[in-house]
Amino acid sequence: MTDPAMIEAAEWAERLDRDRDGGGTTRARFDDWHARPGHAAAWAAVSDARATSASLADHPDMLALRHAAVARAALGRAPRRVAPWMLAAAACAAVVAPLTLWRFADDAPAVRIAEAPVYRTATGQRLMVTLTDGSRLTLDTDSRVRMAYTATERRLVLERGQALFEVAKHQRRPFVVTAGAQSVTAHGTAFDVRFDPHAVQVALVEGLVSVATKGVHGKPVAMVPDDVLTASVGGVSVQHIPGRALALSSWSEGRLVFEDETLRQAVAEMNRYGAPQIAITDAEAGRLRISGAFRTGEVQPFLDALEMGFPVTVDRYANGGITIASKK
Repeated sequence: MTDPAMIEAAEWAERLDRDRDGGGTTRARFDDWHARPGHAAAWAAVSDARATSASLADHPDMLALRHAAVARAALGRAPRRVAPWMLAAAACAAVVAPLTLWRFADDAPAVRIAEAPVYRTATGQRLMVTLTDGSRLTLDTDSRVRMAYTATERRLVLERGQALFEVAKHQRRPFVVTAGAQSVTAHGTAFDVRFDPHAVQVALVEGLVSVATKGVHGKPVAMVPDDVLTASVGGVSVQHIPGRALALSSWSEGRLVFEDETLRQAVAEMNRYGAPQIAITDAEAGRLRISGAFRTGEVQPFLDALEMGFPVTVDRYANGGITIASKK
C-alpha cells in the first residue's frame, strides 16, 4: 500500500474494529474522512481485500501463497508494526491473480498452471517458514525452495542451496523433497538437504527417509538417523557417523561446526555467508585440518582462532580482502 489514502483506509479499518463500542465520535470522524475525494475508493479496496482474505484464509494453497508473499516482503525491507490482517490483505492482493491460474476438480489434485510459491534467501540470510501442514522449513544462505503441494502429495523442490525440513507427523499425504535427480521421501522426520552444482547431500537427523534417483531402477536407499548420503556423477554413497547429521544442520541455529575438515573446506563454508571473502594463497595452508564451532557470518573469531592455533598468517587489506598463508 503506497497510496496515502490506502494507508489511511487501513488505519481506519483497524481503528473502527477497536472502537466498535466506543460511541459515535470515531464514526463521525471516519464519515468526514470517507467523504473526501478518493477516500471512498480506497476504503472499498481495503474492505474488499479484507473480505477476500477472510474468505480464503484457511485454504491450503492460499496459506502457502500468503506465506511466500509475506516472506518476500520481510526479506526486502525492515519490519514495521502493522496489524496482522493488513499483512494478510496485502498478501491476498498480491496473489489473487495467480490463484485464478490454478484449477481444482472434486476429489482430484490441483492442476498447477502458474508458478508455485517460492521461498528464497539472499547471501547471509536465513529464513524459517511454517508450511500449511505444520511442517517447518528453514533455508540457509543463498537458497531457493519451490513449494508444490497437491491434494495427494506434499512436494518441495530445492532449486539451490541448503534447507532443513522438519516434517509434521500423522499426515495422509507423503512428504517429498526433490533436489536435482534425487527425491527424498519422509514421514514425521527431520533431515537436511544440500544441493551443490555437482552433488546432493542428505543428512538424516531423526526418523526415517528413503532416497531415490531419477531414472535409476531398483530400491530407494533407506536411511537411518546419522546417515549422510552423497549423490554425484560418481554414484551414491552413505556414511554413518554419530552426531554428523546434527553438525551438518547446525547452520539452522546460526553455527558452523567443523569436525576435522580441511582449512580449504572450512573457508569455503565461511565464504558462503558473505563478505569479507577469505582466500587461501597456498596448498599447504589449505590442507590443514580444523575442528571447532563458529557463528555464521562472523569472520573475525574464525581468523583469530586460526592465528592463535595454526601455523598460518592472516593478512587483511584496505579493500576488505583477507588472505591466509602458511607461515614461512
